[in-house]
Amino acid sequence: MKIMVVGEEDIFQQRLLKNTLEAIKELDCECQLEVIHDIKEIMKLEESELIITPALIVDNHILCEGHICDKEHIKHYLLTVMKGK
Repeated sequence: MKIMVVGEEDIFQQRLLKNTLEAIKELDCECQLEVIHDIKEIMKLEESELIITPALIVDNHILCEGHICDKEHIKHYLLTVMKGK
């Protein structure tokens, strides 16, 4: 599973990253986590998809954008993805 946390390095991106890391740890799931905060990389993503930061992308599906998902919501989604594999 590939997880991307996208957003400029600010309090909102940091909070989303924290919630994501806690969800991954609690579920003990294997994944590739990528944190994208470089504005050039964010702009490349925005060219292919409409992304409002901060955003959480799991296996190329946008889980949330423009707000911060709480840990439980992230865990629920990750469990759904894990069961589907």
